[in-house]
Amino acid sequence: MADRLAHIPGSGGPPVLGETVPWLRDARAFVDARRARGDVVRSRLLGRDIVLLFGADEAREVLLDRDRIWSSRGGWQRTIGTLFRRGLMLRDFDDHHAHRRIMSVAFRREALDGYSGLIDGVVRRRLAGLAPGRVDAYGLLKRTTLDIANEVFLGVSLEDRADAVTRAFVDLVAASVTPVRTALPGTAMARGLAGRRLLEAELAPLVARERSRPPRRTLLSQLCHAIDEDGRGFDDAEIVDHLIFLLMAAHDTSTSTLTVMLAMLADRPEWQDRCRREAAALDGAVVDLDAARRMPATELVVKEATRLHPPVPFIPRRAIRDTELGGYAIPSGTLVSVVSLAIHRDPRWFAAPERVDPDRFGETRAEHRSHSHCFVPFGGGAHQCIGNHLSLLEIKAILARLLPAWRVETAGAGLDLRPIPIPQPRRGRHDLTLSPLGRP
Repeated sequence: MADRLAHIPGSGGPPVLGETVPWLRDARAFVDARRARGDVVRSRLLGRDIVLLFGADEAREVLLDRDRIWSSRGGWQRTIGTLFRRGLMLRDFDDHHAHRRIMSVAFRREALDGYSGLIDGVVRRRLAGLAPGRVDAYGLLKRTTLDIANEVFLGVSLEDRADAVTRAFVDLVAASVTPVRTALPGTAMARGLAGRRLLEAELAPLVARERSRPPRRTLLSQLCHAIDEDGRGFDDAEIVDHLIFLLMAAHDTSTSTLTVMLAMLADRPEWQDRCRREAAALDGAVVDLDAARRMPATELVVKEATRLHPPVPFIPRRAIRDTELGGYAIPSGTLVSVVSLAIHRDPRWFAAPERVDPDRFGETRAEHRSHSHCFVPFGGGAHQCIGNHLSLLEIKAILARLLPAWRVETAGAGLDLRPIPIPQPRRGRHDLTLSPLGRP
């Protein structure tokens, strides 16, 4: 494949691993060093030749995929194929559409409003234990979002199994970018697959039990009872597959975005006060979709957080036939990746792109509308994240309870994130200081 891509600017790097090491060490620096070569650049990552797409035009072409050229399954198979097998991202075209159509029942407005009370209950319980002083914001948010995922998605509290389940998800995500792709004893891939088996063992009995119950408001119940217009539903194994991916995506991406947001608000008291005022104006109401719409400043901060630190910084696809991108011939079988980490910081679309400026998303500027695909934190096209509205609801619900009760301030070092596979603090924690303001 390397010879077939020789006409594209870039380099495959050293044999075997190629440029994997600098990519894993510092993906931001890796991207910045290569984007100067153009919008279409070749590299070699995790043992595979790949074409990196730094342009919004190329992102539109690949994500919209009007001619059904770009396989999501082929793109993700190398990294998460054995770890999150048969999830939505690992399905293509008609098969993907059929599964997404059934699953969409669990993400409609009435379902989301049904989840809002469950989310609020978890948030209240978690924040009730806060004390003034230094706190690991990333750890707090990860526990909160995982609790939400368990109770909203599954309708259960994991209690004494929570640590093991959390570890399983951590190992799954870490295995997705390990250079050693075989499950040798003691490797990250072996730990990831063991995590997968643990989650299967936890979820299978819950699915079987839920089948016998009347429908409830949890996502698990929705999936167990959902059918499409043709009367088709999911079997038990399909539900387990979808749940493993959804549980990971739901809590990891929300944790990442919330951590970035709190760091931003701690550094910018004026924005923290704006978000606090609109949260306080809800007067303790549960944050359903209507209440969430009354938090526009918070939404601007969400967008700026996901612009600078997109939850999915690399979105891979594989060409299933010969095509062309950005003036370059792309042979069938080529792996490409839409690099939102670069597109979101492109000065062609965003003024002073390295500066934190939530107002860039306001109606008077709306920089994210300067191109249909210059802002793609949740992907795009048929594979746009099915849970993006639930994630936004969850984020706003947490901030609506936190900010009226606590002032968030920096505590030492600034936020230092490792962008891949999902942005998270390099040290595994990010400390902030909380000062009480009044009653939650």
